Amino acid sequence: MHGTTIDIARHNAGLFDRSDIAEWYGGQSLFAAERVIFEHFREDYAGKRLLDLGVGSGRTTHALLPHVADYVGIDKAQAMLSVARRNFPSATFLDLDVRSLSEFGPGRFDFVLGALAILSAFDHAERLAVIESVHDVLVPGGVFAFSFHNRGWHRAGGMPLHARSWHPREIVNSVHPQSWLNYLRLRPFAHEEADYAIHVDPAHRWSGLFYFIDLATQERQLAAAGFETLARFGEDGRPIGAGDDTTRDGLLHLVCQRSGTPH
Repeated sequence: MHGTTIDIARHNAGLFDRSDIAEWYGGQSLFAAERVIFEHFREDYAGKRLLDLGVGSGRTTHALLPHVADYVGIDKAQAMLSVARRNFPSATFLDLDVRSLSEFGPGRFDFVLGALAILSAFDHAERLAVIESVHDVLVPGGVFAFSFHNRGWHRAGGMPLHARSWHPREIVNSVHPQSWLNYLRLRPFAHEEADYAIHVDPAHRWSGLFYFIDLATQERQLAAAGFETLARFGEDGRPIGAGDDTTRDGLLHLVCQRSGTPH
């Protein structure tokens, strides 16, 4: 166990509530795995009610809004919500914490999306509570699609200079002095547990402090909350099996279905 603690959710929330960051995210496109999921599982959200967790600036809204009957995006970052509301005036964007899904009531949605590893922004207990809340707001048979930081990634728990790729922007961030200052400041809060790890992440010049979990353990969490796994995807959108090599995937994507009540 670790002796140094931090409010992970509050820390991570502060990374995104800036107008420049909000505008940048608003201009980003879908990830490869998201495009595959939205195409393969369209019948599960088309003409139905969809909840977009941590919707931010609406990066995923443009792909989903034209197809659904009821689109609701939630976030707490005011700068992000401002951009989303400006760009998608016909959608519903609520100032609501992901940990407050009970306000919607049971069975409110047919499809819930947790893009950009939104669950990784919370600590272990909060993460489990959010997964159970997603189960509650879904109708029986409803679908939950989300991404998460992969503990099995070969660079999980790394440090600056361990660039995620050779993209010029990432190389610049990895050698930037601020990246090292941020990493050294947050490193005391990182820790390893049996089922998960909290690592300093390259996001925002090594300012993120995120929850990492391996695929098998994540699926056990889902099963305990009453979900059945439908599909798994690597970062590049390829389908993966339960025992496939995911060491090159910083993020993994799962699609699961509400199958019953939590165990």
